[in-house]
Amino acid sequence: MEKPRNSAAPLFRLPEIYRLLAVLVIGLALVLGTAARPMIEIGTTVKVVNLVHAKILNRRLKLGDNVVYRETVSTGKASAVDILLIDESTLIMGEFSELILDSMVYNPNRGVVEGTITAVKGIFRFSTAGVKMDVTINTPVATIGVRGTEFDVLTKPTETEIAVHEGTIEVTSAAGTQRVSRGQVYSVNAQGVGGFKTEPSPEMKESTALMLTLVADQGSQEAANQAKQQTQSQAQTNSQTRAQTQTAALPPSASLAFQKAVAGKNKENLLYMDLAGGRLVIELRPDLAPRHVSRIKELARQGFYDGLSFHFVRRGYVAETGDPTGTGTGGSGQTLKAEFSDVPFERGTVGMSREKDDPDSADSQFFIVLDRAANLDGKYTVIGKVIHGLELADGLNAGRPPKSPDKIVQFKVGADAK
Repeated sequence: MEKPRNSAAPLFRLPEIYRLLAVLVIGLALVLGTAARPMIEIGTTVKVVNLVHAKILNRRLKLGDNVVYRETVSTGKASAVDILLIDESTLIMGEFSELILDSMVYNPNRGVVEGTITAVKGIFRFSTAGVKMDVTINTPVATIGVRGTEFDVLTKPTETEIAVHEGTIEVTSAAGTQRVSRGQVYSVNAQGVGGFKTEPSPEMKESTALMLTLVADQGSQEAANQAKQQTQSQAQTNSQTRAQTQTAALPPSASLAFQKAVAGKNKENLLYMDLAGGRLVIELRPDLAPRHVSRIKELARQGFYDGLSFHFVRRGYVAETGDPTGTGTGGSGQTLKAEFSDVPFERGTVGMSREKDDPDSADSQFFIVLDRAANLDGKYTVIGKVIHGLELADGLNAGRPPKSPDKIVQFKVGADAK
């Protein structure tokens, strides 16, 4: 039982009150400081493997979580994360890595994405999306200027190593400023000692391989089995080639898998997309998005999509088409009011593209989801799902736009096709 208090005695002595007030003031300042920090979105996770932590809100990151201004992201053992930045550039982190997303904003006056990222430690891959950039990546011993490229960075407190796969970057350190271009490997330490190397160090090779395996499209286990699968398939090359030659000579509608996929379906709600490698079939959902479905069918019957390219393909994420200009900025000229639903963006889901800040700006562009994309849920209109030929979308040339974009040979409503 609680003992009764002596009402004549003070609950706290004066020094205790001062200490209590000090604690309250400090706590309030910390809370207000955190609240005042701008929670500006920098990017979204599109792949999270094992333990990935973000410090601002003291949380373990999950698929589809936003990362924000001044966010510190770190990974644990056998862990990795793939972050899609606001300009659709890619930032991948491998195990035991840490970085700070200082900023990432679009400057309308210059027409470029500006930002700063601090790579504290670990292995990273940065891939730009073709948008004009002026981004700086700071490491403990060097500063990397990014204008548009793909490269890996292995950074430690005393050394930074960089391997460039596309484009050119500028590395500024105690050794001065050095341009590093496609196919080159460059390292420098805190004393400014370093230079070009014929190939990445064994540590960098091993770290990069593990990072890419962990974020592989179909998961690390399947990625690890790819070599074995390729070996097995190679043994069957001759027989497969004969079978493929025979199949290629037949119309897409002759495929047994195709016939099974469309059996019993309402062909008025099917779209047949013929690509160089075969036929992909989309089953439309007029129950979810009647206006969008009607418009897509109208455009298909006009031949609008015939010959259009896939202008944005990111393996394991989405493949996007429907722009006559091939740049991702065009359309038919008729926008549609959003018809959002609670249907999740799973592998094969087809959604309508739109301007980021305008839900009612969807036009003719649409995308096919190549893996679970929880970051899109409830934000884009779902119009259907691929029910046949999704592997064709997996094999499309990647890029924004790709160097050699794949094109739609023919796009028809199922009821109109042979």
